[in-house]
Amino acid sequence: MSRSLPFLALAMSSLLLSTSACSRTDESPAADEVARTAQDWSTLRDFSAIEATGPDHVAVTIAPDFSVKAQGNADAVADLDIQVKDGKLVIGRKSKWNWDDDRNDHSATVHVTMPAIRGADLTGAGDFDLDKAEGDSLDLSLTGAGDFRVGTVKLKSLTTDITGAGSVRIAGTADTAKLSLTGAGDIDGEALKVGSADVSILGAGDIDFASDGRVAISIMGPGDVTVKGKAQCTTTGVGPGEAHCAP
Repeated sequence: MSRSLPFLALAMSSLLLSTSACSRTDESPAADEVARTAQDWSTLRDFSAIEATGPDHVAVTIAPDFSVKAQGNADAVADLDIQVKDGKLVIGRKSKWNWDDDRNDHSATVHVTMPAIRGADLTGAGDFDLDKAEGDSLDLSLTGAGDFRVGTVKLKSLTTDITGAGSVRIAGTADTAKLSLTGAGDIDGEALKVGSADVSILGAGDIDFASDGRVAISIMGPGDVTVKGKAQCTTTGVGPGEAHCAP
């Protein structure tokens, strides 16, 4: 019996090693998933504008340092394609996206920190949140069904261009503004006051803001423009849309 003990110990040792190896094999898919979804954007910097295409959401914070991070659906995060081109942070997907991907379980949120922003171009169904903006100018362009939400601005010039069913909500002040809307979207500037403005609507959307200066308004379609304050408004257009300029 005593001679069989070494063989028994050897057999048990082999069994334990085999079990341990199987355990590591079972865990490997999870490790691969973590590696597959992890992307490093720590080297991205020196950009002053953002271009985002697809169903993903973008949240921008103005702060001294550059930072780009993402969270959300693991497959969506792994599929993100983020790079800097000509001073612009370009956010997209490696694979082709479709409109069904705008559901929360199929999208990601990209968190961006940057010292200043001069423009943002949003195409698709994602949303764009910006806490604040100051400086000479800010250009916002939206194509699709996404939304811009801008906290507070203090600008010399503001340009906002919407094509589609998206919307822009913005607050603050601007010396001059150019607000253009094509489609059924809205520009909600109820908390925005501008010195002077050029406003254009082609479609069923609405634009609201405040001004005490000169405002030129063009409306083609059923869209409405509402300007609060003492603005001197001139209006041209065709269709049932109306301009309301009153305190």
